Amino acid sequence: MINRFKSLDEWLNWQQDLHPKNIDFKIERITSVYNKLNIDKIAKKIIIVAGTNGKGSTVAILESLLHASKLKVGSFTSPHIIKYNERIKISKQNVADELLIEAFKLIDAVRGDTTLTYFEFATLSAFYIFSKQDLDYAILEVGLGGRLDATNIIDSDLSIITSIGIDHTEFLGSSIDSIANEKAGVMRPSCYSLFAGSNPPATLLSNAQSNKVSFIFGHKHFSHNIYNSHWEWRGMNGTRLNLPLLPLTGDFQYDHASAALQAIEILDRDILKNDTLLFSGLKDISLMGRYQKCSKHPEVIIDVAHNEDSAVKLFDNLNKEDKKKTYAVIGLLNDKDAYSLIRPLLPIVEKWFIGTIDSERGMNSSEIKERVTDLIDENKIDCFENMHRAFEAAYEKLYLRDRLIIYGSFYTVSEFMNYQKNSKKKLLNG
Repeated sequence: MINRFKSLDEWLNWQQDLHPKNIDFKIERITSVYNKLNIDKIAKKIIIVAGTNGKGSTVAILESLLHASKLKVGSFTSPHIIKYNERIKISKQNVADELLIEAFKLIDAVRGDTTLTYFEFATLSAFYIFSKQDLDYAILEVGLGGRLDATNIIDSDLSIITSIGIDHTEFLGSSIDSIANEKAGVMRPSCYSLFAGSNPPATLLSNAQSNKVSFIFGHKHFSHNIYNSHWEWRGMNGTRLNLPLLPLTGDFQYDHASAALQAIEILDRDILKNDTLLFSGLKDISLMGRYQKCSKHPEVIIDVAHNEDSAVKLFDNLNKEDKKKTYAVIGLLNDKDAYSLIRPLLPIVEKWFIGTIDSERGMNSSEIKERVTDLIDENKIDCFENMHRAFEAAYEKLYLRDRLIIYGSFYTVSEFMNYQKNSKKKLLNG
């Protein structure tokens, strides 16, 4: 077997340009390579998670609950924020470089002339690594859509669809029905599929019916209530639980937790009988970049919100906090709707610092400004050639009692976390 590269970074840089398209919905290519890997099954039980928003939260909740219950769990998510290794975890730990390189070498050897996208390489690597770990559970986060996503080439035991919103319209269509149809592709006949929300689009219901899927959804088949000191969950099979509040901000996160608990009740009900392990799993949920507070004085909040629905949820979270002078740094990818991402936060943001993400897919800051000129007074916008300069300029405005929001993309949050790690500047003016 040829060892094309020695370091993980060399492998990843090469993968960026291996296939002519960054996203290519032709699953025949990845299926053919997967078959050559001779993988029997990646885990005893497989859960796939699709949806416009909330996939990462749902995976993190499932992962933490199953891990706390002494089960061996693998999770595959994307994109990463700091290190590529975040995408593949075994027992909540990032996979080692050596395992990734071993997987890359094998995939490269068997693929022949078949080219793979960066995401397809990652997906196959996760499948191969999982297959060698004797996992009880593998939890797979769909990258984009569902029906034609690389994660969907194998059958799951249960699927969760977290939400349906408008995003990635060039690939999934511009209507709720077209997007729901793509997400519905993760459903499997004679298996359960859960919708985390309370009002599933009719397209999901019709897809489930025509494919003989056991389709259930929140606040009908399973439900929850949130109180000041705890929350209550009721499952479709009669389980009733009083649980500690989640370490995640936003009431919408309870929809994700409720769906995760329902998935567990269906697949292994006994897990829910041990309160000690269950409470420990809820307490230990960890999710980077989702309404994450990096500083208190001044307050700095990072959020990977990158579509209208997530921007609205970000505003709702902020609006429940104490009122403060608020600034925002935003960076977007070029396929995003700047107007719908900025508009929800207009009532609370006094000044916008717009940067250009360090990626070929990054939207130029001047383009973002042009798209929202009828929304914001020009005096309230400053544009910068990169995110680093946008962060610097925002920091210079901050006082102890102020608040800074950094959002718009996983890339924006990633660049900020690297900036914060490397910067020696203090966060405050006094």
